[in-house]
Amino acid sequence: MEALYDFLPVPGTKNSEKNPKLYPKLVTRGAVPFSEIIRQIARSSGFKEGTVIGVMEEVEKWTSFYISRGECVEIGHMAYAVANLKAGKEVTDEGEIHAQTIRFDKVRFRTSKSFNRRCRGQELSRVKTEWKFQKSSARYTEEERLHLLMEYLKQHPFITRTEYGQLTGLQKSKAWKDLNGWVKSKILGSKGKAPHKIYILPPETISTATDDSGSAPDTIQTENLQPVR
Repeated sequence: MEALYDFLPVPGTKNSEKNPKLYPKLVTRGAVPFSEIIRQIARSSGFKEGTVIGVMEEVEKWTSFYISRGECVEIGHMAYAVANLKAGKEVTDEGEIHAQTIRFDKVRFRTSKSFNRRCRGQELSRVKTEWKFQKSSARYTEEERLHLLMEYLKQHPFITRTEYGQLTGLQKSKAWKDLNGWVKSKILGSKGKAPHKIYILPPETISTATDDSGSAPDTIQTENLQPVR
């Protein structure tokens, strides 16, 4: 099966640019589940699926064990794995930082040259229109999007990421960035976890709106809201 690709603007490119620089990116058909890899190994090797699962669990266990000790771990002929570190604050003088403020961060995988060569597909095809990458709308500024959101929440008890995307024309990642940024700055509140997360007005905002109106509206029971896809 041939691999599909599309073009995206180079990061940092402004939407207003007429001829932005583009780069090619693979369009995947979704993640291949680990269960499929296990089935393929069992079919081609003769090992039972339970044996394959057991070996992989042991590889994961001992890889994480050595990484947690600060080691760089070779994983077969595929890659090397090592942990990144992160300081709790900006460091300008190494004498002013203590070990208690340094912590493990994400694990980084560096694939081997031989594995990279084996992963190179032979056939590439431009993706059809219906599978092309979608772009977020630049119709509204961030300030205008926030105003639209506040007006929506005056009429509705909550909003989902999907509803916010439909309201503003933003795609998934940009919509998440907006909403979670406003939660962090206390402009919004939230309940639940993705993909069932909902966004609400903070309690103080609701009470302020009640006081300003002169008469108390119906109480919004945010505790009993059911997450909506």
